[in-house]
Amino acid sequence: MSIAIFKEITTEEYLLEIEAEGKKCTGLYADMSDAPQRKFIKDQAANIKGMIKRLDRARIDKKAAYGTSVDKAAASIKQRLENANSTYTLLIDDYAADCKKVRDDAKAIEDARSLAIETESDHEHALLLDNQVMYEKHLAEENRIKYEAKLKEEAASKAVEEVKADIERQKQLLRSNEDARLANKDHLKTVNNYILEEFTSYGATVETGKAIIRAIAKGDIPNVSIRY
Repeated sequence: MSIAIFKEITTEEYLLEIEAEGKKCTGLYADMSDAPQRKFIKDQAANIKGMIKRLDRARIDKKAAYGTSVDKAAASIKQRLENANSTYTLLIDDYAADCKKVRDDAKAIEDARSLAIETESDHEHALLLDNQVMYEKHLAEENRIKYEAKLKEEAASKAVEEVKADIERQKQLLRSNEDARLANKDHLKTVNNYILEEFTSYGATVETGKAIIRAIAKGDIPNVSIRY
């Protein structure tokens, strides 16, 4: 599709740069609790979303002049931008989900405490008629407060540990994906270097050999492929 129609918004080179930057972050761990890292991820996502909004506006403005080619070109660029943005939005969504879980756990603990206090308050009203009962109630209240504090502390600690465990699992998964990506990259490089040596042994220059390998990898040469 023609990128030139929307050259005031983007170019093929800039799209390739955005896609390459997104691929760098695929499978990598980002500490979203760290403000600079979180700002970088959100800025990248906001930049791409802004480009998509400008693209949609430009598509409407240019359609009368260029016809259906505008829709096709805009759809192609938008899809590439959304694909590049998926890495950042996944990190942002995962961080938001972790934060929501912590808030929900804290609210559940507070709701349970409020209900217990309300129930106990009703019961206490009836016991105020007897001094002995009041004394026993005082002791029971102290024990209840201590018990509730212990339960709240244990629940909060458990919630934090669960969040930490979830984050650690995500870290391990991201590290595993990155190791696999690097291993595959090294494998591709090894195979391509071997093919390049074969080409040059038959008289091809290094640059010509590289150009042929790139063309085969992209599928630009019919009926020819590289078995990795």
